[in-house]
Amino acid sequence: SLIEVQDSVWGRSGGGQSGVKVRCMTLNRPDKANALNVEMMQNLASAVAAQSADLHVLRSAHQRLFCAGADIAEFVAGPAALAAQEHVLLALIEQFSLSQVPLIAVIRGKASGAGVILAALADVVLASEDAELSCPEIRFGMYPVIVNAVLCTRVTHALSNRMCLGQSLAAVEAWRAGLVSEVIPLSSFDQQVEERLRFFSERPESLAISRQCRQLISPPQLLLRQMQSVAPLMAENYLSMGVREQ
Repeated sequence: SLIEVQDSVWGRSGGGQSGVKVRCMTLNRPDKANALNVEMMQNLASAVAAQSADLHVLRSAHQRLFCAGADIAEFVAGPAALAAQEHVLLALIEQFSLSQVPLIAVIRGKASGAGVILAALADVVLASEDAELSCPEIRFGMYPVIVNAVLCTRVTHALSNRMCLGQSLAAVEAWRAGLVSEVIPLSSFDQQVEERLRFFSERPESLAISRQCRQLISPPQLLLRQMQSVAPLMAENYLSMGVREQ
């Protein structure tokens, strides 16, 4: 499976407390740098929509990358393929942003385009010191309007615009900007990630309050309306002179 979904119950330290239901979603398409195709986005949306866990964890099976973004080969197949990708991407963002279940993203290596969207939608982002967040669409003559809309919920509009125009952020820069929660050394990455996941898994109620607070301060309905407004610009950009030949 390109998206591996594993449910488990993690115990808490101390007696008298019930276990925590954790749903781990793992991107597993290493030959395509975990580029998200329609099927993968549908599966991710379904996994989150179930609302059957206390905590969601999103990570990559690959040791050197998180996600290369949307599958370019799929959307350059033509306007219909681009429209299909747009539809499922908007549905994915809707499920992630409306979910009441807290989300922790574990990022190691590169996160690009839609990979940045996934990071921005998470409540906690644990990033390796070699992580890099970028929006490379400008290289192909595209301005990632949907990425921009989601990024603006986490960072300043100015920084979001700079990223969408090609500026990448190293892990520490992303941490300073508020897009990454913690930067973890490579030498002890696996161990520290597991320790941090255990720490947060013992406090799901606190993370749930954090998510509710975020949704009240920045209502997801506003983001969804903004995305619907800017989404037509993606097709317009794609159909412009020279973009499809890049």
